[in-house]
Parts: sequence; C-alpha cells; structure tokens
Amino acid sequence: MVITMESETKGNDAGKKGFNIHEKVGKLGNDIDALAKKTGDEASKLAKNINAEIKALPGEIKSIDVKNEVKGITGRIEKLVDSTGDSAKKLASEVKADVKKLVDKIESSTSKKK
Repeated sequence: MVITMESETKGNDAGKKGFNIHEKVGKLGNDIDALAKKTGDEASKLAKNINAEIKALPGEIKSIDVKNEVKGITGRIEKLVDSTGDSAKKLASEVKADVKKLVDKIESSTSKKK
C-alpha cells in the first residue's frame, strides 16, 4: 500500500506523486501495536506487511541511505512476531521509536535539499 498526495515539486518533476510520510508512519505505528497483540499466522502475515512497507521507504526516499536503519527495524519486527505480553509491548514501543528516528533522518535530509 502506498499513500499518495501531491508533493513539493521543482522543474520537470511537476505532476509527480509523492507520499505523505506522516500518514505512512502513523499507519505503521498502528500496525506495530497490533502486531504486539497478535500471535501465530496472524502475526507472521502482519509482520510481513509491516516489513514490506518499511523496506519500501528507501525506494521512495532515494536521496539518503537508510538501508542499515531499515535492516535493524525489520529484524526487530521479526523478533516482535515471537514476543508476547509485556515484552511485546516494550519491543513494539522501541520499534516505533526507531521508525520515528528513521522518519526524522529522512525529513532532515529532504529539508536540507529544499
């Protein structure tokens, strides 16, 4: 799933669609919270979707290298699948913080280019 909206454009980029990173991250946060409450096949399926969304970020944000951050987050999502109870809630909170740091890095990089 890709959430699109008009992005700031320059020159020949006019008319291209961008995505709203805050909406995407909000949905990811909700999905991560839901994952902390799921088990078994439901958790695996949701984790796969979350990881796909996170792995898509570098493709959508080509201006900076975030591969290491994405790899770390997706690895923790896999651990979250196997976690339950309070440890799952704690790990979900940590993953959401990592996603926020990733977004902050993306935003600071893109704002420097404007």
